[in-house]
Amino acid sequence: MWIVKWIFWVLVLLFLILFATQNSTQTVTVEFVKWRSVPIPLWIVMYLSFLVGILVWFAGSIFKVFQLRSEVKKSQRENKMLRKELDELRNIPIDEETDSDDDLNKELLA
Repeated sequence: MWIVKWIFWVLVLLFLILFATQNSTQTVTVEFVKWRSVPIPLWIVMYLSFLVGILVWFAGSIFKVFQLRSEVKKSQRENKMLRKELDELRNIPIDEETDSDDDLNKELLA
């Protein structure tokens, strides 16, 4: 499986290099609100846009990670409580019958 990942990343890198070399002569001017940049090669603008997108995604995913960790801890506490309750119920002898069990048996037999 590692060879497939390695080949994939090599192909991605080759594609990026090919893209950059083919678009090295094209320049663009980036405008944002009232700010205007000097002419920049298109491939630099594309890579920077991609990098900003990754950073925004990463910042958003951090909040989701913290939310999921909180849910895991809550589930672990509940699991621990239920295991403790189950262990306590396992220690009750089977011979013990409550009055409700006797009433239930009488109703089923009737």
